Amino acid sequence: MKNVLHRSLGLSLLLIISACGSGGRLDTAAVSRGDTPVGAATAKAGVAVVDVTPDVGYCAGQYCDYTSLPAGLAGGDIDPFVSATLKAASYGVQSRQTVRAIVVEGSNGKRIVLLKSDNYLAQNALIRRVGQILAARGSGITPADILYHVTHNHSSSYSSTPAVGVALFEDAFDPRFFEHQARQIAAAILAAEADMRPVRMGATEIRHTIYKGNVVRPAVADDGTPAGYPREFGDHGLVVMRFDDISNPAAPEPLAVWVNWGEHPESLDGYNLHSADFLAAFERFVDRDLGVPVVYSQGDVGSAENTGNSTQILADDGRVCDSDQSGEGYAGIRAQCPDGQGVVRDWNHRGYVQTERAVRYLADDVLRGFAQIGRNDASVRVPFRSDFVVDARHYWAPGPLSHPYPAVSNCNSQTTVDGDIGVPVAGLPDCGRYGIPGDNPLTNQAGLLFATAQAEGIPLPDHYDATAFAVVEENARLYLQTMRLGEVLLASCACEAQVDLILNLESRTDDREGNIYDGFDWACLLPEYAGDPVYAEACALQAQYFDPEEFPTEIPGDNFAPDAIAHMRAQVHNDAAGWDSPANALFANTEPDDLAAIWGNFTKEELPAEQGYALAVGIGHAGDYNGYTVSYREYMNRDHYRKALTAYGAHTADYMVTRLVRMAGAMKGGPELEPEIHDAIAQADELRQEAETQALGQLTAAAYDAWLAAVPNDSGPAEIRIEPAPAVPRFAVGSVRWRGGNPQVDNPRVEVQKRCDGADFLPNVAYPQLARNCAQADEQGFAAFAEQSGEVPTRVFWPQGLPGVVSTYGGQFAWEWQADFEAYEAFPNRLGDTPLGEYRFVISGCINDGLEAPEDNATGRLGAALRVLAPDQVDALVDATFSDGCPGGSRPYRLESSAFVVQPFAGVSAPVSYESVFPYVQESAPEERVRYCEQCSFRPWVGS
Repeated sequence: MKNVLHRSLGLSLLLIISACGSGGRLDTAAVSRGDTPVGAATAKAGVAVVDVTPDVGYCAGQYCDYTSLPAGLAGGDIDPFVSATLKAASYGVQSRQTVRAIVVEGSNGKRIVLLKSDNYLAQNALIRRVGQILAARGSGITPADILYHVTHNHSSSYSSTPAVGVALFEDAFDPRFFEHQARQIAAAILAAEADMRPVRMGATEIRHTIYKGNVVRPAVADDGTPAGYPREFGDHGLVVMRFDDISNPAAPEPLAVWVNWGEHPESLDGYNLHSADFLAAFERFVDRDLGVPVVYSQGDVGSAENTGNSTQILADDGRVCDSDQSGEGYAGIRAQCPDGQGVVRDWNHRGYVQTERAVRYLADDVLRGFAQIGRNDASVRVPFRSDFVVDARHYWAPGPLSHPYPAVSNCNSQTTVDGDIGVPVAGLPDCGRYGIPGDNPLTNQAGLLFATAQAEGIPLPDHYDATAFAVVEENARLYLQTMRLGEVLLASCACEAQVDLILNLESRTDDREGNIYDGFDWACLLPEYAGDPVYAEACALQAQYFDPEEFPTEIPGDNFAPDAIAHMRAQVHNDAAGWDSPANALFANTEPDDLAAIWGNFTKEELPAEQGYALAVGIGHAGDYNGYTVSYREYMNRDHYRKALTAYGAHTADYMVTRLVRMAGAMKGGPELEPEIHDAIAQADELRQEAETQALGQLTAAAYDAWLAAVPNDSGPAEIRIEPAPAVPRFAVGSVRWRGGNPQVDNPRVEVQKRCDGADFLPNVAYPQLARNCAQADEQGFAAFAEQSGEVPTRVFWPQGLPGVVSTYGGQFAWEWQADFEAYEAFPNRLGDTPLGEYRFVISGCINDGLEAPEDNATGRLGAALRVLAPDQVDALVDATFSDGCPGGSRPYRLESSAFVVQPFAGVSAPVSYESVFPYVQESAPEERVRYCEQCSFRPWVGS
């Protein structure tokens, strides 16, 4: 169902689950204490969650195959609306995607927006279009007030950038997709603005190590020295910021929670189902356990694609059991972990089940931080306050004089002159290498000339690249943002931030001086170099972030000679001050032979303690996209994919961080950031981009409305076609099939409701929302139980070939959909066995069957999804936004299936899988299930 608006409010909590122990509970009395300083002015906040799931048909992310349209026309499934252009069409939804917004107004009256979407990239044109819509609706919020986080979901459709090169990873720009996203994002902000409450805010940082991977991993530099990072290394600081509604100061109620954590959602494959990846299960766990929405932002580049030690087995409490070397699958795992509830620490492209198992641990620690803030724990970094100020700075910086244009496909010059010819873009995004084999006069002469020129001080660059403007980058500048919420700093580089960048930024902007983290130093792990007094302080600081006794790691490379290690350490630790001065513009891309003259990873400039922050948070993937940004050492030591996306040269990380440090200081009374001497370049590019996005917004608005008005009719009316089986034993599937609308107007919302019995009103660790929902059960005793956060997948049945296209545009095609619900016993069992009892499917959608839409189209349709709001709140919410219910001439429908009963499993051994109309569900052979069956089910049940 399109344009579905859903919001969770700070309702009275009947049950809150704590992660302070297995199945522990929060002290609800402590949560309700009003012992917060309240000044003359009080901060306010509002929160909203809006569905932005792409139309079924759009390619479901980076892993889609390229399509063959003639084959579809010849026969077989075909999307007659050509939603996917270059890539294969999706056929359904595994988990829905959302826009989540927290609008915060400080006690000083300044407003900012913390905004999350499940997009692949955070390119800026979309937010500029959102700004146009907000202005037209009378909002005072501008794009500069929005810190736009994306989850960087690799399984998310992404057709919302005019940068053409992104289509190689995702799909081509589509004005319908762009405009729909912009309107939904604007709707979330408007809805949050319309429901501002007086709030108190507190924040802390929790150490989390389980659901974390490092995308770079150990590597070897061109000279044989260690490079990259240990597999377990990353920013392990999980930031939790909590907002409580203090409309009744004596009894505050939770309103929202904001989380910053670095972990890419890229753990899936080309399943052709829309998915929020791990965010779906994460949001479900946190939303339900706390009863309020969680808004997620990315930190450093942790990666769900590269896990840590995948041989480790985790117990329920997160402890690591013995490695599984038995080859006995789960039988071996159960024998090693307490109570047989081990989970393999491996989610590297292992499907939805492994992701859900692993992300439970991350959610646990969010709950732990939330609870600590609530009881004013002594460890909390920023205790509750309601009189905190809000401030913001943003800066569109021109690229450095030494590298003023955005680039891609960086190549090391030395490798090329040695004979391995590098061609930028040919290996996009990498440097394409086509070497001249062997030792020959050409390479010998080139190498000699290159070395001689550098020795004579001629600034030949150590690397070269191709422009990324309009290919990956929408503009020719870097977007930097800082936001202040009292003693919390949020600082965004608008990049995929390598861990070195994030830790350096946070150490330079916190309220402690002299603790600057320079970058990862492998020599600190080498016994012969660890005791070097010159680097003793740096090694001690690094040990606070990475303990090799906790995470043993191999030392990559084979060159540990003193001169090689000295060069490596100079690249990491030398002060970078001066590299960006105009006098050094020609030399910044050339590394000198004198080690002392090397400009290292970062400048040593940091905030004085009085301008620093109790909690400094570095943010990646927000505001715009400036590529994967590595530190100087990582940029220089080898050709590799991550370097290929560091858009503004070897010193990009320091260029970003140093300016963010100054912007952060300005929000606490320090001097304002001085513009660059070539700022006129940035101003000219701003005029260009603003003009282009204004024109783009007018185009997409008109195109989207015209398209929806022209969508052909559907054969109706909406009705259930196949009811679920009356009895569904555990380890089986309840299914419903119905006639609905076409995917351009319908993306049905489906929930499974349970008829409440006495036990459902009692606390349930695995299903904390059930008691709350049962308190609001309908007249028949049904209450919401499961929804489309991975629990209830849906699919469409496409027309077949050219006859199907003709039937669609003739208004004669009956669009059928199906939803499934797996009843199971969970593995591990803390994830919750499906309770026995009576259930039904409830379906809400839109159909374009030519019948007149009712006058209450918007309210009626939205109300079906807003189960946490009273009817008067629904009306007010609709009035506050521009969402118009069902699009075009379509009308809403609501269907209820007949009831079905979930029964106990009567067999001896649980089945591994089942027959399904979802191609995703595929049972693998036993010999292929050494640890688990990756595609045997959507949910984590025993045996899968």
